[in-house]
Amino acid sequence: MRQPGPLIPAAIGAGLFTAAAIAGPLIAAGGVLVVGLAAVIYLLPVVGLAFMLASGTVLQVLGSEHISGLPLSLNKIAAAMTLAVWGARTVLLRIPLTWSPQMPAVLGFLLAVVVAGLGSPDPAESMDGLVRYIQVALLMVMIANIAGESARALDLSCIAFTAAMTASALLGLMEFLLPSLAIEYDDPSLLQGNIGAVIDRDSLDGVEIKRVTGGLGDSNWFGYTLAASLPLNLYLFHRYAGTGVRLLILGVAALQSVGIVLSFTRSAIIAAGVSVIWLLIRKRLPLKPLLAAGIIGAAGMLAWNPAGLERIYSTSYAQEGSTPIRTYMLLGGWELIEARPITGYGFAQYGSNFHGWLERQPDLPIFVEAWARELDKGVATGEDRFEWVNAHYTFVQLWVEFGLPGMIAFAALYGFMLLDLRKAGRVGGPRVQLLADCLAASAIGFLVSCAFGSLLLIKVAWIVTGFAAALRRVALAEAAGAPP
Repeated sequence: MRQPGPLIPAAIGAGLFTAAAIAGPLIAAGGVLVVGLAAVIYLLPVVGLAFMLASGTVLQVLGSEHISGLPLSLNKIAAAMTLAVWGARTVLLRIPLTWSPQMPAVLGFLLAVVVAGLGSPDPAESMDGLVRYIQVALLMVMIANIAGESARALDLSCIAFTAAMTASALLGLMEFLLPSLAIEYDDPSLLQGNIGAVIDRDSLDGVEIKRVTGGLGDSNWFGYTLAASLPLNLYLFHRYAGTGVRLLILGVAALQSVGIVLSFTRSAIIAAGVSVIWLLIRKRLPLKPLLAAGIIGAAGMLAWNPAGLERIYSTSYAQEGSTPIRTYMLLGGWELIEARPITGYGFAQYGSNFHGWLERQPDLPIFVEAWARELDKGVATGEDRFEWVNAHYTFVQLWVEFGLPGMIAFAALYGFMLLDLRKAGRVGGPRVQLLADCLAASAIGFLVSCAFGSLLLIKVAWIVTGFAAALRRVALAEAAGAPP
């Protein structure tokens, strides 16, 4: 790779000198910090990627504009800086880009978002949706390229993601234990995203449930992200020998598991269970130690018996809680798909169209009628919006919003991701095969979660695909004998 000459540092130095002379020392000092971080990212791009992963998970709410006061969220700042530095480094050092069949699928999905937005009654909302999907697609591309440069970069990226989710789980535990880190379920500030556990008094009569959010701003998204990140601990456990390191990794896995439970998201627990079953089928987990750990963990949780644990296994809540509402959301979604199967309705247009369909239905159950009245009241007072209503089923939401092209593109993305993992497992060694199985477990767990929520914009959906593309590149390079 060709090394750049002295022109770049000279230009940077001249620019900082000019900034100090014109704007003063404070701006110049900030410029020095930015340049220093950019230099670190240039020398070790995985630092920028770790910045993106952390700002998209544990710092998603903490780094948002309404809390930090910055003109941009920490996530956007991290993405812009990492992209700019990585792009310059790629051009100057002539580093090849990561190729995967997933890349055309991502472009096809973004095209479907654009086309569906052309017929949307709200162009501003459609543009906002396109920007959001470009951001998550950019995260996927950055992981594929930066983590795919070498086996070492891939390992460091896995560590960075696991560290971010461990910090998220630790924050979630603090939210549960500290009374000050909590916010009421109906607090309007939740709409912007807020720090702290969400106090839910409606799910179970007479029970105050603290559902932790871990910096992601939503309990369900927190649980789903942890469930998808949990299998990576198995890879790191085998990747790094040493009693101390392995005990640390076991502690991290236990902490993340506790975070999943304290989110009180039943579907996240189901997703984690399916991932474990997959790893058992692949003979990556020993059955007896796993059963022992499960029994000890379940006994400890029951002995602790945190308020709201009944929400997970209560049959009455499943029958009388949100299940009837979600059933109608699913039925309404299918009828919306039948009415416009090809073009879709556009980003965030499910809620208003579902509301119109619901109004035409006779003899609604009492729980559904009560929910509809509360929705109308919230929209009338400005505390709620139809755009925030989702189908609670990813593939229905996807088809309603972006039509058949969007559905095909997203299915192709995950299909090609699984093919990437299969290809890596075939050509790679034992370490690559283990990571391929762990990422497959993460992907399968996420797909299970899709049956319970609308998760197209959750970061982990795109993080896993990026890791799969990176692993494919590393495996093919190692098989060809290419230097790192």
